[in-house]
Formats: sequence, C-alpha cells, structure tokens
Amino acid sequence: MRILFLSVLFVACTNDVSTVQMTNQGPAQGSTYSISYLVPKGVDYRTGIDSILKEMDAQMSLWVSSSEISRLNAGDSILISKDFANVIARSIILSERTRGNFDITIAPVVKAWGFSKGEYNSKVNIDSLMNYVGSSRLLRPKANVRYAIPKGMQLDVNAVAQGYTVDVIKDYLISKGVADYLIEVGGEVVCNGVNSAGRKWRIGIDRPEENRSEGVFQTIVELDTMALATSGNYRKFWVDDKGQKVVHTIDPITGKPVVSTLLSASVISPDATTADALATAAMVMGNEGAIEILENLPNVEGFLIISTKLGALKVEKTSGWSAYEPS
Repeated sequence: MRILFLSVLFVACTNDVSTVQMTNQGPAQGSTYSISYLVPKGVDYRTGIDSILKEMDAQMSLWVSSSEISRLNAGDSILISKDFANVIARSIILSERTRGNFDITIAPVVKAWGFSKGEYNSKVNIDSLMNYVGSSRLLRPKANVRYAIPKGMQLDVNAVAQGYTVDVIKDYLISKGVADYLIEVGGEVVCNGVNSAGRKWRIGIDRPEENRSEGVFQTIVELDTMALATSGNYRKFWVDDKGQKVVHTIDPITGKPVVSTLLSASVISPDATTADALATAAMVMGNEGAIEILENLPNVEGFLIISTKLGALKVEKTSGWSAYEPS
C-alpha cells in the first residue's frame, strides 16, 4: 500500500539563501519514488539515486530475468552482491524476530495464489509447496562469495527490498553531506532533519478505503531520523469464482491468504528495512499478535487500522506511537 507524504516544496528560508529543496521523482521497483533533500543551489543527486535503483533491480527484482534473485530461483549458484546478501541475512533475522510471520522463502506459495508473477491454480497442493518454505533452511550469505539456495526453494524479497533501497539511498545522501531529507520508494519512507521551511517532515497514512478521496488520511506523523512503512490488503487482491477476495498477504506458517479484520499496519523504526518487514509481518499476525510483538521490539512503534463488525474503522497503536503525531 502506498503512503502519500505531505511535504510541500517551499522557497528556502534558511540562513544560506543558496540552499534549496531538491526533489527527484520517477518510476521505481514497480511503483514510484520521490526524494526531497536540502542542498546548495545547483546540486542534484538524481544520477546517483537512479543508479542505486537500477542496481537494486539487477539484484532483487523478480521482473528482471537476469537478476540475481531470478537466477537463484532458477537453481543457479551465483556470486552474490553485497546488498542482496545483506537483504537475505537481515530477512533471516527478521523471520526469527517475528516468529516466522515474515519469511522470504514463501515465494512458491505466493505464486501459487496468483501473486508476484504467479498464476492461480486451484489444483496446486499448497501443503506440498510448504515443504520448501522456511528461512531457517537458508545459509547466511557473504558478499561476493558463491551462493545457492536449497533445491526447490525460491525467494521473494518484495516485502523488504523497497525498505532496504530507502536505507541505501539514505546512506548515499549522507555520504554527500546531506543532513535534511525525505526518501520515499514505493511508500516506504525515511526522514531526517527538516524541509526548506524549517519544519519536520510530515507523512500522511492513508485511510484504508478502496475509493479514498485524495488528501484524506487516517493520521499524520512527523518523522526525524526514523523510517515508516505501511502494508495493507484492501487494494491488492483478486476475486475467485465464488466471489471471495483472495488477498496478497500469505501466511508463511499456513501457506494460505490471511483472513483478518486488520486492513493496514504501519510501523515506525530506525531503519526502513526493519519497518518494511515488520509491517508485512503485522498483516499476517493480525492486530493482537502484531501489537504484542511490536511492543516488545526496541525503538519500534505500530499503528493498526481495523474493520469492525459494523464496517467502521478503529485504530490500535503501540504505547509510543503518539509521540510521532503532531500535537
């Protein structure tokens, strides 16, 4: 689910009149990106940012047949790149922290349900495919060392790659001396400092409605040094021949689409990789399980939007979430 950020381009009002707010936007990873940052007039890091986006696709896109992940899923042994190795290693840890509710080895099952380039087949035995699911079976890769995954297993890092990309772009901008930025890729966001008006970056979290009016948000948060990711089911689904919605969130433990009143889950954490994975795991766990785990993770907060029996919306959030909402 896409998060719409609320930052607006302002005329620079800092003491240095040559400082401006640069914004780079475009398509990325099956979605879009929008990155704003304060730099001296005439400075533009679009080329470097686009290079990072291209490299992430070359490593982790299921839609690029020559990507490293596509070759791994085809059974090849590859010299794995640093970023892809980091994503796999981080994903194994995050699977452990979420009690298996986040798992990048769910790919065969996700495809069998008709998502991530897959095609639904009612005759597929999901229980058989579940024999190839489980991050605990993966070795932790090392960069530039030959790597392969167990036969029959496949990876899908779509639930973490955009968050990781945000973190890589953040490190890139920091290396260039940029201190004030908002980085958004596919709805995953990280912010630091202020915009050109000297205010903290504000992010709007969508109200989970299929026909949501533009500019209508469930809540707004102010972020500084923190990342935000949101996952939801209300826009990504297909309808089977019985008229039932099949949602894109697949439970890595049961292999079945999640049936829940939880419509969306937003997570704040110090890095976008963690926020991205935890938001996905929260959708699998449901509101009670998600709140329990998120409350016990350091520097992590969660905001859940739930549908009631009467069709209304209610919100549950962790104890520290309100600190990020403007007063």
